[in-house]
Amino acid sequence: MAYRISSITSFVAITLLLLGTISICDAQLSSSFYDSTCPNALSTIRTVIRTSVSKERRMAASLIRLHFHDCFVQ
Repeated sequence: MAYRISSITSFVAITLLLLGTISICDAQLSSSFYDSTCPNALSTIRTVIRTSVSKERRMAASLIRLHFHDCFVQ
């Protein structure tokens, strides 16, 4: 019984903590995020993706699928 109450208490505490952080976060995507810390990031990513797609045509669809699942499916 004590274990069950402890589990419920832990669950409620973690849930409240997560809900509290959700209201604080206001993240926005930005294409200029790495401009100051890594100015070559976009060109490096573009080169790697073009090389990968030229070697394996299915890579383009795989990357789009990966992006969709990571960014849009909640």
